[in-house]
Amino acid sequence: MLPPWRFLLSRWPWVALVFVFTSAIIWAVLLALIVVTLLLLPIWAILLAALDRRRLQLLGLPRQASGHVQVPREERRHWLNIRLTEPATWREVLSLLTGLVFGVVSLTVLFFEVLTLAVLIAAPIVVARSGTALTLFGDVTLAPDGGQWWRMALLALLALALFAYLNGLIAALHGGCIRWLTAPRAAEIDERVASLTRSRATIVDAHDRERRRIERDLHDGVQQELVAIAARLGLLELELASGEIPAARAALGAAQTQTERALVALRDTVRGIHPAVLSDRGLAAALEELAGRSVLPVRVEDHGFPRLPPAAETAAYYFVAEAVTNATKHTAAPRVVVSLAADAHRATVVARDNGHGGVDLAGGTGLRGLSERAEALGGQLAVHSPVGGPTVLTLEFPLPTVSAHGEVGDADPAR
Repeated sequence: MLPPWRFLLSRWPWVALVFVFTSAIIWAVLLALIVVTLLLLPIWAILLAALDRRRLQLLGLPRQASGHVQVPREERRHWLNIRLTEPATWREVLSLLTGLVFGVVSLTVLFFEVLTLAVLIAAPIVVARSGTALTLFGDVTLAPDGGQWWRMALLALLALALFAYLNGLIAALHGGCIRWLTAPRAAEIDERVASLTRSRATIVDAHDRERRRIERDLHDGVQQELVAIAARLGLLELELASGEIPAARAALGAAQTQTERALVALRDTVRGIHPAVLSDRGLAAALEELAGRSVLPVRVEDHGFPRLPPAAETAAYYFVAEAVTNATKHTAAPRVVVSLAADAHRATVVARDNGHGGVDLAGGTGLRGLSERAEALGGQLAVHSPVGGPTVLTLEFPLPTVSAHGEVGDADPAR
């Protein structure tokens, strides 16, 4: 720590003054913005933390690294979802709120300092021009004879020294809070990187499994039907060559039936890839169509479910499809009830059956893959399935932003 005379003659009083002044300005600007855009508080916190890490260099501290995990380019559409799940973001929100408190203190102190210096400088001038004594405070009176000017000058110098230390104290305390709250935590970053890596690997595996399923469906379904059509058309050619019209008509009818089967198989395969009704009319309509094709009765209860980004709607659709498939194959449940609901912040999909329960999220690849996909999109999947039932599967997603024109956006700004 510098001795008083070296501190007062160094650059640190000016650096502290600049830091305190910028804190007051930032507080005034942020207060107006936050009142209008309270829901954007985490974004303001992220931006302010980036600015504060640069302001720390005013205090002679090294440039501090961000506490956030680096978002890969291919994941930038999920930037906001990733940031909202990071502890570093909420520490930065706390840093912003702490900064508002220091901003109020800084603004008050600066006002007091300017007012005090203005009084100490203006008082002798006012007394000299008016020719009358001026009572400053208590019994301290400034006479017009000019003999006490040196006292005012001494008070001004003492006030400057006091203000330098006061500004330095405020800057040091605020800088320490910023440094502690916005500093990276190695364990958190390692955990987030590992989580993102697992999510990406799981999604890649899910894509590979889906590709193999499509290949298998095409081979076992559509391809076999097309081979049968080719064989029947060959028989039709032979019948026509031999002149047996009734047999030719029978072969033609069989080929037509086989063609219709091939179209049905192809339609089922395409529907399994991505239902067209999901893109056109939303999740509720797609689930109604799924219920119409299900062997097990499915009741869909739509409580004002909104449109979600395509990736979230697709994940929710396959979540319900997986729940219905599991209930059909592994339980004796009489029906599956699907409930779609949303509040101001989150959309919720609940699939419930009265089977024997005992579903384990870690026991199968279907629900586990959907859980990883939900986490990658900022959502979460919860399973409540005690032995004996019922089984309740809950999928939640954060609601996207809605533009002024009512268009649903992804709510994920690029980094």
